[in-house]
Amino acid sequence: MNLPLGLHQIENLNGSNFKQWKRDIELHLGMIDFDHVLKEDPPAEPTPTTSKEVKDKYHQWHKHNRLTLVILKKFMTDAVRGGIPESEYAREYFKNVEEKFKVSDKAEIGNLMNTLITMKFDGVGSIREYIMKGIDVAAKLKVLNVSIEDTFLVHLLLHSLPQQYSQMQSNYNTQKESWSVNELISICVQEEDIVKKGKSIGVNLVSTPQFKKKFSYRPNQSGTSSSKVSQGTSQGSSNFKNFKNGFVKCFFCRKPSHVKKDCKGFKDWLIKKGISKKEDTK
Repeated sequence: MNLPLGLHQIENLNGSNFKQWKRDIELHLGMIDFDHVLKEDPPAEPTPTTSKEVKDKYHQWHKHNRLTLVILKKFMTDAVRGGIPESEYAREYFKNVEEKFKVSDKAEIGNLMNTLITMKFDGVGSIREYIMKGIDVAAKLKVLNVSIEDTFLVHLLLHSLPQQYSQMQSNYNTQKESWSVNELISICVQEEDIVKKGKSIGVNLVSTPQFKKKFSYRPNQSGTSSSKVSQGTSQGSSNFKNFKNGFVKCFFCRKPSHVKKDCKGFKDWLIKKGISKKEDTK
């Protein structure tokens, strides 16, 4: 059988995927205009006096009905197919499948309530998608005659967010007005941008290059001896600025274009203190 485009993507009904299977079947039958046989009663058999238009509609309906039955049975495992009562009409056959996989309303409500109460946003994906998931669960509960008020849903979802959103949670708790679900989405999306920007700044700060402290010989206050001292924060900052601006600066005479070890004044000072000798002295 040559299947219409897209039908081959439907997974076989295997006992654990009925909801997804049903949605896929209804979607693809609608795309090929076969879904009407799941909603309509079979047309009356035409008589000799029936118009050609009515006869054509009759034959078309039965053709679509046969093909729909073939499609339904094709996308089932052998075990599932063997447990479904046969029927001449796709509408009845589809109902027989639903009866086999019907779940108790109480069990379904329990599962949905547990999902809603235990929801936690872990930062994976967007916060908009997370909130929409909670709204979807509440909508399914409403179909089962369990109404979830927007105020309760907003409070539940808001306090299922991680620590990064604690400021927003505090603001909500201290104000008199309650947010609607749409307002919750809008505010949380804005807060998500702030949280992401904060993480980006933190990463940049961690990756900033750190310059090691340098040591040099500097004269003490008495001028009689030299000692090894650490250059403080100001010199480290100056060193960073020198590199940043593309030139170096002598730490002894404070003049640019050379470093201290090449400074003539520094060499003369070392000779004066007896630490070094003239280069031409043997």
